[in-house]
Amino acid sequence: MSALEPTLYRSIEPINENQWNNVVTQSDRGTVYQRYEWVRAIEEAFDHEPRHVVVEKSGNPIALMPNFKTDLPVPDAVTETLPVAPPLEQLVSLPTGFGGPVVLTDEADALDLLFDGLEETSERTVVNHAIETYDLEYVRYGQYLQTRGYEPSFDSCLFLIDLEDGWDAILDGMDKGRRRDIRKGNEQEYRIEIDPLGTDLETTYDWYVKNLERVDGSPLPKAFFESLADRLEDRLRVFRAIVEGEEVGRYVYLLDDEGDVLHHWLSAIPDSDNYQYHPSELLHERGIKWGIEQGYERYNFGKTGSHFSNSVFRFKHKYGGTAVPVFKVEKGYSRVAWPLYQFGREKYVEKSL
Repeated sequence: MSALEPTLYRSIEPINENQWNNVVTQSDRGTVYQRYEWVRAIEEAFDHEPRHVVVEKSGNPIALMPNFKTDLPVPDAVTETLPVAPPLEQLVSLPTGFGGPVVLTDEADALDLLFDGLEETSERTVVNHAIETYDLEYVRYGQYLQTRGYEPSFDSCLFLIDLEDGWDAILDGMDKGRRRDIRKGNEQEYRIEIDPLGTDLETTYDWYVKNLERVDGSPLPKAFFESLADRLEDRLRVFRAIVEGEEVGRYVYLLDDEGDVLHHWLSAIPDSDNYQYHPSELLHERGIKWGIEQGYERYNFGKTGSHFSNSVFRFKHKYGGTAVPVFKVEKGYSRVAWPLYQFGREKYVEKSL
């Protein structure tokens, strides 16, 4: 049998794009977030240091795990507990999107090589490694990750709708308030246009930033949008709601053909006054119907905190989707900083609820 050869890459650029994507598309656990183009866009738009591990057999990749070294977000409550001053760092797979290992064959040996190869690269300033995925089938790695020192947490979730149920059944499963607003939205003169992300990118990004400003969010860099529009255009669509001749909002969708999921990725509703036209209801309705037409299995309303008092949680719950916990695991690399960071983070979360 051919030996397995692990390699650590400080950039995805020297790796053959077709070979990388072949692992992603042929594996049961691959998603659009692990595709070469998505990882490359992160490299181009963010100041993160790549730490990608690839395992080859007979010269062909059979397993991979994209990772980036990023700054560790340290709230004041955490800083007060640490014996060393920030900046501290973490390894994340992936910092924008969902990551984790993707394996085609020789699963047990390949997994060991992926994680061993990553741990050997960690510097003194690296506090932990984190993996986050919406694919609960990763539970197959639950005991394996536990033996390697990873701990699970379920502080966020997704609301997923089964598109195979059909529109009528999905509508019947919604809260009556959502059904009422969908009906009101349909009573207007409106249309939904669907374009690639690169069409009028300036307006989409500007409206996305304005949308986040209302909720004190931090926007992704424009360079990330530009790189995705250039590299992954066939997997991104902008849905535009036009009511009585005026455009009132946009949703950006990510087409996860590998996972059979249509992701509502980003909202771009520029003015709160536009909500009187029910752009959210109109866009979600068209998105769900479009997902059914395209043959996707599930519709994802996007990530939210998994606390019953969270306003976004309550809003998305009214669309009738199933709350699915995000599978997140973390391993501390620093015996001193990691437990202190966890303690401070718990205190910060308690204060914020």
